[in-house]
Amino acid sequence: MTAERVDILNNLGFKWKMHEDNWYDMLDDLKEFKERHGDCIVPQKYSPNLQLGRWVYTQRRAYTRNSLMKERITLLNELGFVWKLRKSRTLIK
Repeated sequence: MTAERVDILNNLGFKWKMHEDNWYDMLDDLKEFKERHGDCIVPQKYSPNLQLGRWVYTQRRAYTRNSLMKERITLLNELGFVWKLRKSRTLIK
């Protein structure tokens, strides 16, 4: 692609790293969730923001597969992200 075309796209506001921008948008959503709920434990099917629930699940999966960038791990840790959830046990009496 020519430099002229790159300039034209830049002037139009073209996003070159859309996936990365989206990650930070979701991090902002997680921060808002934490402000409302006091933690980062978003249900996978969180009805007010289904995308956030899926994103949190995806971050946990990427972390366990060692495919999450260190910078992102640090940002999530600073927010108090919970990497492993304990499954609740129901006592049967």
